Amino acid sequence: MSEMNLEIVITENAQAADTALLGDGAVLVWNDVTSEGREQFYQWHDKEHIPERLSIPGFRRGRRYVRSGHSPEWLTMYEAVDLNVVVSPAYLERLNAPTPATVDTLRYFRNTSRAVCRIVHSVGSSSGGHVLALRLDVPAARAEAMKAYLCTDVFPRAVALTSIVACHLYMADQSGSHIDTAESSTREFDVPAWVVLVEATTPQAAESARDLLDARKLESLGVKVRPDGTTYSMEICRLAHAPAEI
Repeated sequence: MSEMNLEIVITENAQAADTALLGDGAVLVWNDVTSEGREQFYQWHDKEHIPERLSIPGFRRGRRYVRSGHSPEWLTMYEAVDLNVVVSPAYLERLNAPTPATVDTLRYFRNTSRAVCRIVHSVGSSSGGHVLALRLDVPAARAEAMKAYLCTDVFPRAVALTSIVACHLYMADQSGSHIDTAESSTREFDVPAWVVLVEATTPQAAESARDLLDARKLESLGVKVRPDGTTYSMEICRLAHAPAEI
């Protein structure tokens, strides 16, 4: 089976399944914030940035996770209907007209990764308060084998474990991730090619999923897992069009 065909089959299976995700597209952002900008970051991100992003048509949920003392300290995940949403004119218009608070806060960002992604495979129907986040790189010629290993071997064994509730494999859209905008010009960032997210109800369970990855198997496939992968804990979760408070 060709890489393209495998991709289609796996993606269709993910769409057909009962999934914990609220769409097939996502923007994933890792970052640190300098000490002097932390309070401003929380005020901006909680009160302005997440609500602003979720006001864009097609954005469905925003989640931010933290691992204190780790670098990068934060992982933010915006889920969208599909990849078209996260490269849409409406989204790009926002990126090209950042608010004054956005410009002022982003100057405190360090060690940033940002990927506009589409889901390749997802199993599990619940969202967990903790997530193991791994950024991967693999030669294009070995991507098919890597996907097969993760989706047919690692993920089924992971979700069978107590407290692990979902596993997701994302692939970055390189052209979409590298679009030059006024906001992207405010900071340097890299784009991880592949992202594995394992959601769990305890941090210990999320971390245990790492042990399911066979280092020798990954090496044979040419897969490089960034050494800074870690388990993050949720700080905030907001849905688009949240119901009014009673």
